[in-house]
Amino acid sequence: MEKRSHPPLRIAELRLAYATKPERAAMLAGMQPQPNAKSILPQLGLPALRVLVIEDGGDWLLGELGHLQTLDLYQALDAAKAIAGALSVLDDEAKSQFAQRAENAGVWPLALEMRAVKDDLSDYVAYLDKLPPHKGNRTGFIRNALYSADLRPSFDISKQPAEVQALDRQNGMGPAIRQIGRLIAYAPQAAILLPLVNQTGDLRLGTTVAAALNAQIAEKQLDPVNDPDAVTTTMLDGIDYVLGHRDREDNLRHALIFEMGETAESFIDRALARSTLASFMQGSGAKPPPRPKLLTAAFPWEQWVGLAGRLKAGEAIAPEDRIVAADLMIAADRPADALALLKTTGDWKTAVRRSHELALRLDRRCADLLRPPMPISQPLYRFEPH
Repeated sequence: MEKRSHPPLRIAELRLAYATKPERAAMLAGMQPQPNAKSILPQLGLPALRVLVIEDGGDWLLGELGHLQTLDLYQALDAAKAIAGALSVLDDEAKSQFAQRAENAGVWPLALEMRAVKDDLSDYVAYLDKLPPHKGNRTGFIRNALYSADLRPSFDISKQPAEVQALDRQNGMGPAIRQIGRLIAYAPQAAILLPLVNQTGDLRLGTTVAAALNAQIAEKQLDPVNDPDAVTTTMLDGIDYVLGHRDREDNLRHALIFEMGETAESFIDRALARSTLASFMQGSGAKPPPRPKLLTAAFPWEQWVGLAGRLKAGEAIAPEDRIVAADLMIAADRPADALALLKTTGDWKTAVRRSHELALRLDRRCADLLRPPMPISQPLYRFEPH
């Protein structure tokens, strides 16, 4: 088996999250900033950032961020946004309290970002009045906060300060992003729509595609928890309706889904294939269905169909086919068999990513503990005690 040349992805932040307070302090003291970084903050990740406040009180974090803002303001702003994202699951009162602590400590980037993740942006707008003019563009700050807020289903634009509502009315972005944010809360894979909006500028991806999916989910015509592939397939049909098949392929071909380690095109192709073959894999029909028209030309449909037939017949499959076979077992609603196939494949890198995807899929059907604290952010890998 291929040897790792570096520790597994995210291992440092997970160790920090699970450590005791004294262990965590020792680990932090032993860490060194990565090249071109002025602090270790970018290495910590959301789980570690969260426990540094929830369990450790936040003193070290405030001190480190305060020091960083004197060295590199841009890195401090990025770190403050990450910290606020990790704490976005707190209630607004807790957010306000930590924002005030940051303000009292002179750590204005965090004081600002903690107010930005509240559902009521009144405190955020008021705090902008306290910042010296050279700290940044006021309108730009509000637009950034508004974009993130629009992705939260709990955010109500009608209850925001007049200045925020006025900015929202200047273009049609808000209504589109709010529909996408609501859909992401139902179906995290819908985050694919955000880079599409950015690349194409077509707001119908929100106002038409996401809005229609939200309505179908509300009417229980689609089940994003137990049948996420059907949601993805319906979303793909909507994207093609808005952009056209060719433009959709051009835009998704190189768009990466970093959490899954593959392109959006590959991710959606697999979901479409699983959805199409689900009935066949679960025992309905003697023959597999025809190739879906929405699949990209390069997708190996015949390989999938051939494997589906062999798996249904209980025949042996080649080791190199186990990754695809795992997808087919997911379509058959046999996750344990899918995991067994992933454990025995030689392509361990892909197997790890697919196992991660399967874990997220199953967790949504159970306690939903791995839900990211903010749309398009990483899951918080640390379960609360039961």
